Amino acid sequence: MIENTLLFELLCEELPPASQKQMSDFLATEIFNQLKQNKFTLTNADLKIYSTPRRIGFKISHIANQSPDELTEIKLMPKKIGWVEDQASAPMIKKLESLNLLDQKDSLDNFIIRDEVLYAKKNIEGVHLVDFMQKELNQVLKRMPIEKVMSYQLVDGWTSVNFARPAINLICMHGGEILDIEILGLKANNFVHGHRFESIDTISLKNADQYERMLEEKGNVIPQFDKRYDEIQNQISCLINNLGDNFSCPTDNELLEEVTTLVEKPNALLGSFDSQFLDIPSECLILSMKSNQKYFPVLKDNQLTNKFILISNIKPKDPSLVVKGNEKVIYPRLADAEFFFSQDKKRSLTSMVSDLDNIVYHQKLGSLNERCLRVSKIFNYIKENTTLHSNHNSVHLAQLAKADLSSLMVGEFPELQGIMGKYYALSTNMDEDFAQAIEDHYKPKFSGDELPQNDSSILLSLADKFVTLIDLFSIGEKPSGVKDPFALRRAAISIIRILIECDINLDLIELINKNFPSDQEENKDYLIDFIFDRLQNFIKDRGYETLVVQSVCDSQPRLINDIILKVEAVNEFKKIDISENLAQSNKRVLNILKKYENSLTEKVNQDLLESDSEKLLYQSILKVTENNKIFLEAKNYKSLLNNLIHLSEPIDKFFEDTMVNADNKNIKHNRHLLLSDLNKAMNIIANLSVLGT
Repeated sequence: MIENTLLFELLCEELPPASQKQMSDFLATEIFNQLKQNKFTLTNADLKIYSTPRRIGFKISHIANQSPDELTEIKLMPKKIGWVEDQASAPMIKKLESLNLLDQKDSLDNFIIRDEVLYAKKNIEGVHLVDFMQKELNQVLKRMPIEKVMSYQLVDGWTSVNFARPAINLICMHGGEILDIEILGLKANNFVHGHRFESIDTISLKNADQYERMLEEKGNVIPQFDKRYDEIQNQISCLINNLGDNFSCPTDNELLEEVTTLVEKPNALLGSFDSQFLDIPSECLILSMKSNQKYFPVLKDNQLTNKFILISNIKPKDPSLVVKGNEKVIYPRLADAEFFFSQDKKRSLTSMVSDLDNIVYHQKLGSLNERCLRVSKIFNYIKENTTLHSNHNSVHLAQLAKADLSSLMVGEFPELQGIMGKYYALSTNMDEDFAQAIEDHYKPKFSGDELPQNDSSILLSLADKFVTLIDLFSIGEKPSGVKDPFALRRAAISIIRILIECDINLDLIELINKNFPSDQEENKDYLIDFIFDRLQNFIKDRGYETLVVQSVCDSQPRLINDIILKVEAVNEFKKIDISENLAQSNKRVLNILKKYENSLTEKVNQDLLESDSEKLLYQSILKVTENNKIFLEAKNYKSLLNNLIHLSEPIDKFFEDTMVNADNKNIKHNRHLLLSDLNKAMNIIANLSVLGT
């Protein structure tokens, strides 16, 4: 077997930027994994993935031209049938002939005998790389993550093929050999096509290892995504450094990734726009530059300047022509933003409130203004039941928070909702705290985003998100699988983050109970479970053990701001040897109480406690419960759980000496009451039975 580098490249018309890298990663890893699984990788193979606007591919070192032969055993028949009178029987000869193993018939030594059954030894020849690649490529291409498949005809005018974009050229080489592969109507060759505008003639590869170097040097293409990404970053840094001190370009990984998918050989250039546009809020200008033109804004002393950085896919002798062209293009974009802003300022934010009656929030939930009234109600509820304070009229604040949705600027750039509301509020001399709440009530918008900044902002943000969840769950609009059109998962996570990170004592279960439609009990319970599922994942993502997190979340704590303290306490408790015994005991208690959960409402009757073990357990529960109250008030959850150790011996003695299901119904019921009290004492901050699974 010959070990060499395997190269694959599929050249296409411009691929969709959003899925280009995903397609290449999928193709490369799928083939690589199959090569390893089929033992084509003789040593430590190295995978390089290539993706540009016009090509996807990969290069894998140390690939054999054939998978290794395999010695296998084939079950034949019982020995007494296959070997008669010291020779192969007629049925045995017929079987061997069908397997092309007739040369083994002359000696019993040629066979394996196991449990008086004959097995033949057969060498399975390894698969040739060319055959493997043809088969695997056909299968992988069918599974490619392509959002929209194009159907196009080949040059013969009859045959149609399906792919993301029309394929132009195919390279498939093993070392210096061209593999005889055919996909998408293309036969493999060794011709590399470089940059559409800046490469020399087609490049002929002598071997696969030349690919990357030849493509960069002669084709003016950087085929590796990560390498282009880093090159763009470096070029931007150089331009910023050349501008002098205090200049900067905010890091935007999303924009960097998008621009990387748009160019094959990046060329960063500095442009500028008319400084008159700086009177427009910087968020508008930055968003216009990023979303429309894929430009990087330039700041000085953290303030937006009239300069920007563009990433060109060409490097002409006179770059000023490219710069001027882009400056010409950006002018009407910024002029539009200027027009929207000036027109919006002719109206006050308050005057925009009347438009909310004409904006449908949801067909089943009424207008946006009706929604604002529900937000106001929950705003007041949270204010009354927490230490959060706000002097603002809740109805007025809720309405103005959504008023900018009818503005021209937000109509053009929905991402600016809230931000423009803040600007329009300040332009009419509204209170700064009030204006900040308008912007902040959308926060956090994504993972890692900053939280609302003040009490009014927190109140409005929580109220807005609770209304979203309650409204949509009440009409059955629940997330399904990966589909979550109303971003309900994000709303739940945002509530969790605010309550925990801002340390807010809010009974979220009580809030839902009091504000959820009374005739939607099932949907209400579903919402509560939904939030606690999100809570469980939120905490697990911070590195805590699954069972520990589950035990705390299963108890559905009404206040979640200190849940991390509870999780850490359970985590420490779990390390104690006796915790396993207590968890198993708790599990046993829960199994006993399953049938009687709703009927155990009275207090334990001490007069019905017969055995010493019953009395000991009763007194132990009282003592532990009394101490738990002190620890609970101080949020000393570690001491609370350690306090449960005093229950271990009384529990063991109780189950050793006492028959729970006594013949006397009153005594039996009293013992169930005792176990119910025990369960409450043990599971005050976590469902300990989970730890015993």
